[in-house]
Amino acid sequence: MVQVLKEDIRQAILRHAQDEFLAHGFAGASLKRIAGQTGISAGNLYRYFDGKEVLFDHIVSGVYPYLEKLTNSSMEEPAVDGEVKLGAIVLALDELAAGPVRIPLLILMDGSAGTKHGHAIRIWREWMKENVVGHLRAYNDTKQQTVFSNDAAGPIAAAFLEGYLEILRQDSGTEARSSLVRQYVLFWYSGFKSFI
Repeated sequence: MVQVLKEDIRQAILRHAQDEFLAHGFAGASLKRIAGQTGISAGNLYRYFDGKEVLFDHIVSGVYPYLEKLTNSSMEEPAVDGEVKLGAIVLALDELAAGPVRIPLLILMDGSAGTKHGHAIRIWREWMKENVVGHLRAYNDTKQQTVFSNDAAGPIAAAFLEGYLEILRQDSGTEARSSLVRQYVLFWYSGFKSFI
């Protein structure tokens, strides 16, 4: 007799897996705990997902279109008016913070060691670093001297992204998190206004 897979069980597995990966990362996550929280056996879980990595991939794969949209947007263009750029940055980062990918984004950034996604935060930092390098160069050009070296861009990018991820880690409501994102970006923008 063929058993029919039930969508409500599949969705429950995904919810509990998301909680498990958020709490323990990929390496520390347990399919047995996920199955137990779902109310099924570990063997039954394998009928829905072929293993921990497949389950992890399913949870974090939805983040990539958001990150691609953020990195490929016109925010990279230095010629864009500063106020327009600020608005675009706030909207894109707020969408990540308030949208359905907040938890999968945190899982991807904090818990993907040991998976094929382990490089995701490094790629995001590199994109941010290149963005900062462009602004530092433009600033140096206006001063007609090297005030900031390209080496400063890496720590600046890492600091910005870590602060942003810290906002996402907070268990505050969506509205409070959105407000914090706006404040955070505005704080950085105020300091970088001469570069943008």
